[in-house]
Amino acid sequence: MKKKELEERVADIEGSIMCMECKDHLDSDDYLQLGYLNQELAQCKKDLENGNFQL
Repeated sequence: MKKKELEERVADIEGSIMCMECKDHLDSDDYLQLGYLNQELAQCKKDLENGNFQL
């Protein structure tokens, strides 16, 4: 993934997480999705920090 694509992915994930956290009620599927998004966000940020992307 290119750096710009990775940065866009981070922004998309952060937006999705914010939307889910604004819900009044989360069911078990929402919690699973939120956990997955947080893991993916952490990995994308780590890749950005470590330079693990295409130039």
